[in-house]
Amino acid sequence: AQGMKSKDEQIKAATSALPAALRDGATVISYDSKGLPQVLRQGNNNIFCADLSTAEGFNASCRGQALRAASDFAALEKAQGKDAKTISADTDAAYASGKLTRAPAGTTIYGRSGKTEAEARSMWVVLMPNVKGEDLGLPTKRMNASSPWMMRSGTPGAHIMMPQTASMDEMPPRAP
Repeated sequence: AQGMKSKDEQIKAATSALPAALRDGATVISYDSKGLPQVLRQGNNNIFCADLSTAEGFNASCRGQALRAASDFAALEKAQGKDAKTISADTDAAYASGKLTRAPAGTTIYGRSGKTEAEARSMWVVLMPNVKGEDLGLPTKRMNASSPWMMRSGTPGAHIMMPQTASMDEMPPRAP
């Protein structure tokens, strides 16, 4: 799908997962058929984005730079034809062996996905390795469409899921 998009269209799609204020500073990459990263635009805010859309649906992903090695690792695995479950297991094994280093607590993933770009919904994910949802006052399963929750609570892969149900871009910042 992304082969038919111009470079500017790829950049716009990839950065659409970010709040507007972060878009211009993000590095944008695309992965070629071998799973190797190609830089479409170099950024300056320690966030990288990629349009990971497939024939099945739209998927824009932006992540803190600390997740770049893991993202590149997953892209190589995907290019080798491995399924999501295998890639997840291989990634966990790479962390366990020290081949990959876990990103620090608070590293954020901004995702936007859906059947089509127009129908896509945003989800922000904040990594909180080994933290328990209960300790933060967060449920450990999804409660509704708009409330945050903790997935993989208490594990190295623990993270806070934060659905974005409204666009914050149109809301003015509150006065100090």
